Amino acid sequence: TSRLLDAQWNKVEHRLFSRITHSLRGQPLTSYEVLLQTISATRTSTGLTVHAALDENAYPTGRVLTRAERKNVERRVERDEFHGEWNYTIAPRDPDQQLPEDPRDESGPPIPAEVTFLLTHPALTGMTREQFEQLVLRLEPCRQVLAEAERQSAGRDGRGRNPGFGILDHRHRVLAAVLSSRNTVTLTLAAELMGRKRNVLSYHAGRAKPMLAFAGPDLATVLLFRRTHPPRTLEALKRVIEQHDNEIKSCSS
Repeated sequence: TSRLLDAQWNKVEHRLFSRITHSLRGQPLTSYEVLLQTISATRTSTGLTVHAALDENAYPTGRVLTRAERKNVERRVERDEFHGEWNYTIAPRDPDQQLPEDPRDESGPPIPAEVTFLLTHPALTGMTREQFEQLVLRLEPCRQVLAEAERQSAGRDGRGRNPGFGILDHRHRVLAAVLSSRNTVTLTLAAELMGRKRNVLSYHAGRAKPMLAFAGPDLATVLLFRRTHPPRTLEALKRVIEQHDNEIKSCSS
C-alpha cells in the first residue's frame, strides 16, 4: 500500500529523479563540480529545470538523541495539510531554551578519562591496560552480534536499548563486566565514579558478561579470582591499588 501511495503522491520522485538519473547515465563523475554541472543541466521539453548545490556542512553520525531532545524536535515540526508526513517545516531551536530532563534517560555524561584509567588498573582487572584494550578489540565482533540481537528484542527501541537504562559504550561495558566478575570493586562505587546509576551499570555488566566466554582461556584464568571484600569507597580503592603496586615493586627488587 505504501508503495502505491508513493507512486500516486510523490511527484518529485518520478518526475525529477528519473530525469536526473537519465542525465547522469554514462557520465564519469570525476568530481563534485562535474556532478553538480551534470545535475543542473537536466532539462525537459515541458519546462523542468534543476538547480543543484554542494552542501558542505558536517553531519556527525552515531549521535544518540535523548527522549527530551526528540520531543523538543517534534514540538517544532509544522506539518502541511497536504500529506504532512512528507511536507513539513522544522522551526530552528532557540539556543537559550533549556531542554527538560527526562527521568528515564540514563545515558549520563561522558565518562572522564581519569576514571577509566583508574578502573582499568591491573589490581582491578587482573591484566595490564594494554591487555584490556586488546580484550575490548577482541570482543568487538561479539558486541556486533549482541547489538543486532538486542535490536530485534521485544520492548527495545530501534537501537536495541532497553528504555530506562540508556546506553554504555562497548569499552566500558566490557570493563563493567570484568569488574563485576572479579568483584574487585563494588558496582555502586564504579557507577558513582563513572557518573552512572548503580542499576544502569549492573544492567550493562550483565548484558556484556556472556561475551567474556569468547575471550579465550587467559581471561578465564583472570576471572577465577574474586575478591571477598571489595572496596566501597574511593579511599579504600586507592589503598588496594597502592598495596598491589607495592607488592609488584617488592617482587621485582
